[in-house]
Order: sequence, then C-alpha cells, then structure tokens
Amino acid sequence: MLIDLSKFTNIPVGSFEAEEKVGKVLRPLLNPDEGRVIGFAVLTRELFPKLKVLSIQDVVDIDRNGLVIRSADSLVDSKEIVRIAEILKKKFDLIGLKTYFQSGEKLGRVSDAVIESQTGDITRLYVGSLFKNFAFEKSKIYEIAWTKVVVKDEKNQKSKVRPKIVPSELPEPA
Repeated sequence: MLIDLSKFTNIPVGSFEAEEKVGKVLRPLLNPDEGRVIGFAVLTRELFPKLKVLSIQDVVDIDRNGLVIRSADSLVDSKEIVRIAEILKKKFDLIGLKTYFQSGEKLGRVSDAVIESQTGDITRLYVGSLFKNFAFEKSKIYEIAWTKVVVKDEKNQKSKVRPKIVPSELPEPA
C-alpha cells in the first residue's frame, strides 16, 4: 500500500498480542543512505509515557489508521538500534529538506513523500516552492543526503506539476 510519509504522524500503534493500543507514532524514521523508512519514533501509552523506537521489520501491518506490532516488546530504547539512534541524534527529517537538480538549480523543499508500506521504500517525492509543486518518481531521485535532496536533470522537468489528486487516494497497485 502506498502511504504519504506525513500521514504517519500521531497514528496509533496497536499490539496484536495484547489487542490494545500501546502508543502513538511521533514520526517515521527515514535513513537517507537507504532512501527508505527504517523505523518509527513512538510515544508509549503508559502512566509516564516514554520515547521508544520500532524497527519496520517488527511491524505486522501498516495502513492509514495505524501500525500493528506483535507485542509491546517490539518497542525498544533508541540506543538499541544504532542506525535509528544516529537518525534521532542528527534530527533527520526528509520533509523540509532543500531540493536541487543535479545542475545545482534550486527547486524548493520536500513537502511530502510516498512510501511503500511493506518495505518503507520511497516511491515518490513531492517538492514545493513558492509558485510551483513538483512530483518525482523514485527513478528521478539522484540522492537523498542528510542535508539535501538531489533529483536528476531532465528537459521539461519543470512542466511536471504535482497532480491535484492526493497520493493516498491513488488506487492500489495490482
């Protein structure tokens, strides 16, 4: 299923084993080196809520309404998963990163992205500027770095304006 990256904020996390809500997603954690979501920062549902992390491998199901995990034991301290700890330490967030063509021409900033829920892979990137919005498929993304995003130069690229349809309303791939 394709889901907007921005839709992951504040969705519930439920435990399949306990059949109850165990927390809520604060934000998805994207590894720029891999170009995919590798986990989620989760605020636990306890008397004194704690920040925990969840690897995408521990997620049983993802949809627009929430995440399902096997048990609350899948939520661990951020220091237990080295790649996630680095992302949290650097406060990396794809949304808001400056975006450029390979030629160096500035396009704007990342406004959202679409991920494939099973793998966490970015399938589409949305970039907005003051006057235009752009949509770039995965094949057009040259590099996602810690401080910027670079997309491939192509003639007539600027004519590809973001469609009016919201990505979460797109039909499911067959």
